[in-house]
Amino acid sequence: MALVDSVPFDSRTTHTLPSKDLSPASAHEILEIEQGLWQEPQATKADRRSVNTIRGLVLDCCQQWNIGHGGSALGMAATATALWRHHLRLDPATPDWFDRDRFVMSNGHVGLLQYIMLHLSGYEIWTMEQLKGYCHPTALDFTNITKTHPEIEFDGLDMSTGPLGQGVANAVGMAMANMNLRATFNRPDFEEGVALEAISLAGHLKLDNLILIYDNNGIQSDGPIDLTFHEDVNAKMRNVAAIGTALEHARNHVGQPKFLNITTSIGFGTTVAGTSKAHQMAFGQVDIDKCKDLWGFDSKATHFVPDDVRQDWRTVPRQGQKLMFQWKQTLARYAERHPKLAQQFKARMNGDLGQQWRQDLDAFEVSGKSLSIRQSSAQVYDALWKIIPFFGGSADLSDPNFMIKVPKMVFGPPREGVENLSFTGRYVHYGTREHAMMAIANGMAAYAPQAFIPITATFAMFQLYGASAIRMSALNKVQVIHIGTHDSIAEGACGPTHQPVELINLFRSTPMLNHIRPADAEEAVGAWMMALDFKGPSIISLNRGNVPLLEGTSRHKASRGAYVVSGSLDAHLTLISTGGDLYRVVDAARIFNHANVSTRVVSMPSMRCFEEQSSEYIRSVIPWDGRPIVSVEAMSTHGWAQWSTASIGMNEFGTTVHADAVMPHFKLTAEDIFTRIQQYLTDLNGENAQMAGWKNI
Repeated sequence: MALVDSVPFDSRTTHTLPSKDLSPASAHEILEIEQGLWQEPQATKADRRSVNTIRGLVLDCCQQWNIGHGGSALGMAATATALWRHHLRLDPATPDWFDRDRFVMSNGHVGLLQYIMLHLSGYEIWTMEQLKGYCHPTALDFTNITKTHPEIEFDGLDMSTGPLGQGVANAVGMAMANMNLRATFNRPDFEEGVALEAISLAGHLKLDNLILIYDNNGIQSDGPIDLTFHEDVNAKMRNVAAIGTALEHARNHVGQPKFLNITTSIGFGTTVAGTSKAHQMAFGQVDIDKCKDLWGFDSKATHFVPDDVRQDWRTVPRQGQKLMFQWKQTLARYAERHPKLAQQFKARMNGDLGQQWRQDLDAFEVSGKSLSIRQSSAQVYDALWKIIPFFGGSADLSDPNFMIKVPKMVFGPPREGVENLSFTGRYVHYGTREHAMMAIANGMAAYAPQAFIPITATFAMFQLYGASAIRMSALNKVQVIHIGTHDSIAEGACGPTHQPVELINLFRSTPMLNHIRPADAEEAVGAWMMALDFKGPSIISLNRGNVPLLEGTSRHKASRGAYVVSGSLDAHLTLISTGGDLYRVVDAARIFNHANVSTRVVSMPSMRCFEEQSSEYIRSVIPWDGRPIVSVEAMSTHGWAQWSTASIGMNEFGTTVHADAVMPHFKLTAEDIFTRIQQYLTDLNGENAQMAGWKNI
């Protein structure tokens, strides 16, 4: 479950192993929970005290440095109490417990509320001193963990969130991962935009281990929500169907995801309650005194948790230890009755991919035929599918992405008359939901590192739809493999709308993202090696048209990011290229060598990996001594000045012609490359190429 200001907020995935609530249900309920959840007669005094204590902490934490996102935290304090005190399955002493419920705060700016819940629940690192550092100007000399938005590296935080709506998709991914593990390992004797795309898919997949909570406070940053929306939230969410009156009802309802529409008041209790001013502000001492007096607290005491509230919350870690003990007992019984499955499950829990995949790729035989690199990559991917827990698919482009040339079991609820459909399946038909697909993949990866290796696929141009989610892959440091086919102007007939000449710069410059552009079938094997070894997200960028298997390419050398394909270190001219452009550069180099200009060719499938090599290796590949070095790539030339003295590329969008006519039109054939570089060499007239400065030729 998570929180989003006037945007749906997400999720909790329940028990992985064992679980008894696997039977489907068809009940549909559309109900709402009103704001006064803990003000009704049946609410306990302890719960009311907890809610007011949480609100007092929110006020103090926003006031301490005169800044903070406290409005929604005040409004959602009752919901947070219901979740954390009474419903979430967790063990604060073992934050990474595999069988815990996952909690995603989709509106990440309300992270303060989550930090307070972690503190009250007894997570060791979430101390009162950390809460007092919330929004500190220098983050307590960069030691504070109460960031403005949650960051995944800290105990108790299952996902970094911030871009509104993505957390919903992250939660759907976690629910899908959980559901697949249930279906694979359970045995009878053990029992908005992106947000709406993800919710639609969750409803279709009947993910009954997912609960979505909507913080319906009626406010957005610019003012009332009706400035921009006049929509019936319940009518909007009928795709996911089940809305419970309480969390227990939601937990027990099976067969569908659950959606709780909770009406709250942003800035509850303050003079700016119910207005956009409450979104981000310090509420002021007058409001703080008034609220604390109303709630029965000493208005002069700050960051105060009463003893009775502390005592009540000590139940949370005690219950967590009990759940953990029961889990270990269950695992032991499971291992006795199902030893082979238990061994497989343990490997998944530990993220152990084994070494078989590496041995298989070392021995993988590539075709000597002229093939598109997307086709060569698919052959590797199909072979790996059998031994790597890949989980994912394509956004309605499975065939041109070459994702199901070898049939695969599809993930989803079994339906009569439909073959190869099961929750044990790992192939996902995402439909045209690129953004949701990539954010869902992040959730799958975050569920448990390397329990799954999520895969997404679409045309390279359409990765722009999900660029924010790809960025969050990198920020979360989760291992997701994003496949982008049709990656250049050579795609041809569909025209410039489908030719991503500029996107490569965005992805190459994104920290912690490995962009890989293999040049032929041999490097396609190397691309998958790099992606599986890289502990973060990778993009494998693949061309559409056929290319030859090149002499000198190497799957193992490719892992260093760049390497010499042909020519010697003392060559006068060095040419660098990537992907489906390399074979034309190899042909251009032959022309130069025949013209008595000694030329070497460098393939650079991954700038990221090359940057990480030693300076000695880098200079052995690219000599930086004044000799001319020219990059050739049918993409934007931005970024190439780091490695070359001149570049040939695209300074405009592509065009709509047959693929065979594209390169001649833009003067990017081998002969054109030779002519353009020959003119560059003539203009240099023997001058030091470095001193002459980088040229776009």
